[in-house]
Amino acid sequence: IRYYEAYRKTGGYRAVEKALKMTPDELVEEVKKSGLRGRGGAGFPAGMKWSFIAKPEGVPRHLVVNADESEPGTFKDRYLMEFIPHILIEGMIVSSFALGSNNSYIYIRGEYAWIVDILEQAIQEARNNGWLGKNILGSGFDCDIHVQRGAGAYICGEETALIESLEGKRGNPRIKPPFPAIKGLWGCPTVVNNVETLACLPYIMQHGGAQYASIGTEKSSGTKLISLDSFFNSPGIYEVDMGTPLRFVIEELGKGFK
Repeated sequence: IRYYEAYRKTGGYRAVEKALKMTPDELVEEVKKSGLRGRGGAGFPAGMKWSFIAKPEGVPRHLVVNADESEPGTFKDRYLMEFIPHILIEGMIVSSFALGSNNSYIYIRGEYAWIVDILEQAIQEARNNGWLGKNILGSGFDCDIHVQRGAGAYICGEETALIESLEGKRGNPRIKPPFPAIKGLWGCPTVVNNVETLACLPYIMQHGGAQYASIGTEKSSGTKLISLDSFFNSPGIYEVDMGTPLRFVIEELGKGFK
């Protein structure tokens, strides 16, 4: 499957073109304006999380994607990576630029073995077309993405345990503080974001933070992917505005339980 051509036809990578003409601080402000909250469960404002990252001179910074989707019945990150891998890659390039991260990592659940191949292929496509590697679009910004498989430990969904595992150690949570934004992967400032969070960035960059903030509710903007499993009469992945009543999701979209 050639994912790249299909993604480009729908406006893919325009967000990167736009982002690289802005400053990292302007990018962070745009994400703050969008009101985007982390889609991994905690719901922490993404722009605020980015603004916490320490910027000591001469120390690399890292973006880590939490793709360790181990919650029972959840498969929305899997869907994005399996069918629209470039939306994650584009979101990663945008956020890597905002954070000043030249090496970014996808920590993926070990059971998603076949998706690793899909991601590796999509990363290579992005590299071949000049979206990854050295001096992207002549901007002076270098960025590469690496995929790391987990070993099936549920605790590695927690960001500090994920970082420990990524470093090759046993996946035990770290005591905080220090928080990853100060001392994360290999002791360097690190931001950990969920797959779905980063997949929102191409839209935010193309249409502006204010437009994204107009969707959903005042306190939680945008849309949310909902996984309805085989216990529903109409299972699948549904995208709904934040603030959509659960009754609507269960009865109208899922057509009730079997």
